[in-house]
Amino acid sequence: MPRLLSRAAAAVALLIGAIGPAALAAPWKTCAFNDQPIRCRDSHSADGTVRIDWEEGKSMTYRVVEEGFPVSVLRDSLDGVWEREVLIQGNTVLTNPANGNRIFVPLR
Repeated sequence: MPRLLSRAAAAVALLIGAIGPAALAAPWKTCAFNDQPIRCRDSHSADGTVRIDWEEGKSMTYRVVEEGFPVSVLRDSLDGVWEREVLIQGNTVLTNPANGNRIFVPLR
């Protein structure tokens, strides 16, 4: 019996290794930066932090400065301020009032 379990454990480890972290990542979504479609992935932490990874290889992290609903204020990694609006469908729009940049992230 122990031999059977160790073989099963080895098979699971090989399977997980074969899948790799890329296969476990969230799928790409069609987001938009200033109304130009670009694929992204977003992830959210319990403290309200949002990370957006763009398909082109860039990433940005946004931390909550002022929680609100439907609009919260976030600060990005470069010290820019963004207003986050969560729309009724669950989609998110981030707007930078200082420069007018706009990011659209769909729920799915």
